Amino acid sequence: MTALREQFERDDVGTAGETLAPLEELSAPRATIFGRLRTTLQARDLRRLFRYTATSALALAVSEVCLVTIDAETSVGVTLATVAANLAGTVPSYLLSRYWIWSEADRTRAGRQLLLYWLTSLVSMAVSSLAMGAISHEDHARHVLRLLILGVFYLAISILLWVAKYVAYHTVIFRTPSTGGAEECPS
Repeated sequence: MTALREQFERDDVGTAGETLAPLEELSAPRATIFGRLRTTLQARDLRRLFRYTATSALALAVSEVCLVTIDAETSVGVTLATVAANLAGTVPSYLLSRYWIWSEADRTRAGRQLLLYWLTSLVSMAVSSLAMGAISHEDHARHVLRLLILGVFYLAISILLWVAKYVAYHTVIFRTPSTGGAEECPS
């Protein structure tokens, strides 16, 4: 408890350099501690969400380029091209998720994390691949229009799956150890 108190006292300097009241002078020290913990958690969660967004944007860009390139340059079909595109984006996504977004996650069962991550990714791939296969059967007069429609549709599916995967990663796959919630996400 003393270490926690010392940490809070070190953090008692505001953004403009003004000193905040010590814990003893506050009328409700418990409320202040919980308020600070909540603020720390919110900041950590916002940082994590920003990192997840950046990682997802990178993975999506890799996947989009692969999808359009494979569809334009080969005749493998949109469903298989989507699988390949998803696989190409999943590798950097996993590495960044494990080591940058949820770097403080429990590492005692790394095999379980890897298996659950890839299982989540495979379900996501199946959903997006089947949906892309269904939309690609539409008759489009122009090749460029077809590629545009495929790209937009892939983006829309990816956004929906993005939210679902974040929830799965945060609550199941990359759970943080129970430390009382005061652990900071490293910058």
